[in-house]
Amino acid sequence: MEYITKSVEETEALGEKLAKENPAPCIFCMTGDLGAGKTAMTRGIARGYGYSGRVSSPTFTIMHIYEGDTTVHHFDLYRIEDEEELDAIGFDSFLAEGISVIEWPDAFYDRIGPSTLIRITRLSDTERRIEIS
Repeated sequence: MEYITKSVEETEALGEKLAKENPAPCIFCMTGDLGAGKTAMTRGIARGYGYSGRVSSPTFTIMHIYEGDTTVHHFDLYRIEDEEELDAIGFDSFLAEGISVIEWPDAFYDRIGPSTLIRITRLSDTERRIEIS
């Protein structure tokens, strides 16, 4: 499915809707350039699973955990170079429980397994094309 959002709020609302349609366990893989809206989409997903706190990109920490009605594990794999680094953080055990949102999954699709792919393309300062498959 393809959506066009015209604001950060619309992107977040789409993430919340997506969460409400996908019970745990579930994995969302997100691709898009820097600033495309991956964190905004994750904020909506986390809100859809009952989390009301701050959501930020885990670029330097690799993972954030958001405790809501359902736990959301938010990964940024941009800096991960090999599967040994995933093993060091217990990656597979997180995928087996709750919800996982994975930014920059490209190098590890075989390891991740079945997931919902969310492609975000920046069309303008406010508009985004979001493809979900």
